[in-house]
Amino acid sequence: MRNAAAPMVGGAMMAPMPLADRMAPPTSGENPARRSIGQATAPSVTVVATPLPDTVPRRNPDLATLIQEKLSADRKSLNLLGCRLDEKDFKAFAGFSPIKSLSSLNLDQTGLNSGGLQPLSACDCFCNLENLSLANNNLDDEALFFLSKCRSLNRLKILNLSSNEIGSLGAKVLSLTEGMGNLERLDFSYNRLEPLGIKSLANSKLGRQLTDINLRDTGVGDEGLRFLTQSSPLENIVCLDLSDNSLTGKGMDALARSRVFPNLKFLILNNNHLGDDGVYAMAESPMFENLETLVIHNNGLTTDSAIALSKSKTITRLRTLDLNNNDLRAEGVVALAASTNMKGVETLDLGENKIGQEGAKALAQSPHCGGLKTLRLNNNNISDLGASALACSTTLTQLESLYLENENWIHAQGTKAIAESKNLVSLRRLVLALNAIGDEGAVYLANSHQLSGLHFLNVAGSKLSPKGEEALQKSTALANLQVLEIV
Repeated sequence: MRNAAAPMVGGAMMAPMPLADRMAPPTSGENPARRSIGQATAPSVTVVATPLPDTVPRRNPDLATLIQEKLSADRKSLNLLGCRLDEKDFKAFAGFSPIKSLSSLNLDQTGLNSGGLQPLSACDCFCNLENLSLANNNLDDEALFFLSKCRSLNRLKILNLSSNEIGSLGAKVLSLTEGMGNLERLDFSYNRLEPLGIKSLANSKLGRQLTDINLRDTGVGDEGLRFLTQSSPLENIVCLDLSDNSLTGKGMDALARSRVFPNLKFLILNNNHLGDDGVYAMAESPMFENLETLVIHNNGLTTDSAIALSKSKTITRLRTLDLNNNDLRAEGVVALAASTNMKGVETLDLGENKIGQEGAKALAQSPHCGGLKTLRLNNNNISDLGASALACSTTLTQLESLYLENENWIHAQGTKAIAESKNLVSLRRLVLALNAIGDEGAVYLANSHQLSGLHFLNVAGSKLSPKGEEALQKSTALANLQVLEIV
């Protein structure tokens, strides 16, 4: 088991996270605040416990109590995330009358295995279920056999099987099922499907209604990607995650030449080996003309990739572009900043690309980057001159989030420019962690009325003494600050 389960809100399972929201790499400064200012208290959730009727079968009272505690107030959602159950519990589970009315069920991290899934799949208790999450368990190929035989999943729209022990046989078994014809979102991430499993999914009827498929770290490889390109067009697929699959430019070339995903809008390719050749293929392909989100984090890209994207006549509708942790350099960023392809981009991640102050200056002066709302430039050797250029920009006026943390060598002078900027007044989130702003920079921020709209500020590891920390903690100028990270 390798990764986390689906997110929860108010005790109820949410649908698997859209690919657009899964795209960003971990960013420093996003941990829960060591110091909170005026942070809102989470709203209370009232759970109405209705006694079970006397007609239900004999059962474990502990399990009955647990179900009543975790059942949502409208009795449509049951979240058992992290509740350790055994096979006897799962066998009894189907006998509870509230189960039949569920539309959403979360069994993530419950210890579910094939022995527990068999009795659940054999009954008709899930006739109204639309959202089923089974992530982070011990499900194997045998478990998928039982799931595929379930008679009551014909309304299922969302299935999360992430982080289990499912192999190519399990993928083949599931691909043969005829009881999930309404499935729209499928998460197979962090399993070992390998090319044969991908081939089975590509040729199945299962994918004909899918809009979102997550194949992250499933062993796709170039061979599996070629199987996808040979399948019937998956016309409804909008979101595709192929991260961590050892893909190369050769595999991407095969995908770019196909028309298997004619309506693709979100493509995530983190941590592969695409190189510049992979980007060249994408930049020239009409298959990607509808892309709105392109994530190519950590793929060995150079300046040439940035130039190819800047000149692309097909990838022109991007709203999110993530090129973090590559080697674009200042020249690559200059090319992007000068491209009309950037006009619609709202989120741009260029962290860890050695862009320097020249790259920051190009973005600041670009007439095509005025729509940016989120800009990530961490680990780029930007310096005070780069920070000042961003602060003086007359086009980056819509920026709401600015990330400048770690190895940017921003001192008090660069911090002063940001604090006194009349152009960055829309900022809500500012991350300056692991720089060298010192107490002087902290005071500039603390006294900044220009940044009064900030909700989140991170200056952790930026050489503050108790004096600088106190200035920020007692700031009256930062009137809307909710979270301050200083340690």
